[in-house]
Amino acid sequence: MDLQKASGSNYRFIFILLSGKYKSNNNGINHIKETLLTQLIGAICEDGQKVIALSDRMISTGDMTLTFEHPRMKAERLSDKAFVLTAGTVHEPDLLRQAREEAKGKDRILDIAEVLNVIYQDTREKHIVDEVIRPKTGLKSFDEWRKAQKGLHDHLVMTLNEEIANYGLGLTLMLVGFDDEGHLIRINDPGTYRSYDTLSYCCLGMGTRHSDNTFAWYRYSRLFSLNDALYIAFEAKKKAEMAGGVGSSTDILIIDKRGALEVAAETIENLEAIYNDRESRSERTGFDETITELEVRTKNLEASGD
Repeated sequence: MDLQKASGSNYRFIFILLSGKYKSNNNGINHIKETLLTQLIGAICEDGQKVIALSDRMISTGDMTLTFEHPRMKAERLSDKAFVLTAGTVHEPDLLRQAREEAKGKDRILDIAEVLNVIYQDTREKHIVDEVIRPKTGLKSFDEWRKAQKGLHDHLVMTLNEEIANYGLGLTLMLVGFDDEGHLIRINDPGTYRSYDTLSYCCLGMGTRHSDNTFAWYRYSRLFSLNDALYIAFEAKKKAEMAGGVGSSTDILIIDKRGALEVAAETIENLEAIYNDRESRSERTGFDETITELEVRTKNLEASGD
């Protein structure tokens, strides 16, 4: 399709390009609204006393011209009991560094979520100024844009305000943490956050339809044991791989009142073996002793680099 010709139409188009979602308007391709070539899964278990975070290692560049599996896990530590997982662009490391600094001394996960959300909004606003307002008006801030609107042509004001409203960072965050209990919070465009504590699980990424269905089939709730939750989350991730754009590597964290631990590779290999065995059966079954009696081995987390 000729995007330049299409952009001259009075209609809006949704383009699916490299498995990402791009939004177009009368001025052509605008900005990435949602590009989640990855899979992130969080689950609260043990009646809220533990929370797990699971992810692949798939990374994509901001323009979606390159995807690959990174050698490091996606979980970034914000505090001893709070981690953020990212889906989307790889070009916002400063956002996480700033969040780590401003989260110091905060124990409540909701307080950390509010810090992260404000930084997300500020980052989005800076990109809008640099990529929309300054190139098309010469103005250098939102304040200048607001003051100048009365003296500009109505069509320009309407067009740019539409671009600003539709602008997306192409970045979604999952905050997983523990204070008095486990928490799951999603942060995404245009800078809003939502708690998944009541649902008790959260799935983000290309394979979310598949992973959501897995949790639904098991009728998941926070009352599930750690072993059951680990298996369901792992199965959900394996199902998500069918969507494409989801990496084959798997990392899992367990967070509780004592802090965070990484699930050892040996346990992940055992989960894979259990999954393959169950998939080979003619009927899907509930939990058996291979899951309930699985030895969950963990190790200390390596220090996160800034």
